[in-house]
Amino acid sequence: MNLFSWGMYPKIKNTVISWEHPKTLQNFLKKDVESIPYGNGRSYGDSALNDTILYARKYAYFLDFNENSGILHIQSGVLLEEILEVFVPKGWFLGITPGTKLITIGGAIASDIHGKNHHQAGCFSECVEEFNLMLPCGTIKNIQKNDELFLATCGGMGLTGIILDAKIRLKKN
Repeated sequence: MNLFSWGMYPKIKNTVISWEHPKTLQNFLKKDVESIPYGNGRSYGDSALNDTILYARKYAYFLDFNENSGILHIQSGVLLEEILEVFVPKGWFLGITPGTKLITIGGAIASDIHGKNHHQAGCFSECVEEFNLMLPCGTIKNIQKNDELFLATCGGMGLTGIILDAKIRLKKN
């Protein structure tokens, strides 16, 4: 598999590493190969391109949903589209809605995307409560809202590590 950016430029040959379990990812990171996380390839330019890509799209399960608080716990490869398909019929919606629904939760956090309601609701990190981050050394840390590593990871474009899963707040329609 050869992955590209949304703009299809530049085209570089890359090795793609998929994972469906964190242990697989940890074992790869032990090899100390320069790599970057890649979600669904909707970033502008070449922000998620490298010789070695850590492809997160297969790490995509819904883990839990609390109907009282609206907190959804999901793995990083879940697309916004998939969340909308499941939760809009139940009366829930994303707090921040960008122009495309074809991006992963990990990508939304790493890019700290904005939506059409940015002037009122802010960036995607506003609806993120916490996430689990695998550091480049393979250690997994739970990162809480407003922690220093939370602030560095939201908008950090994958440079702090690999977002494994997140708890995001949905809003009731």
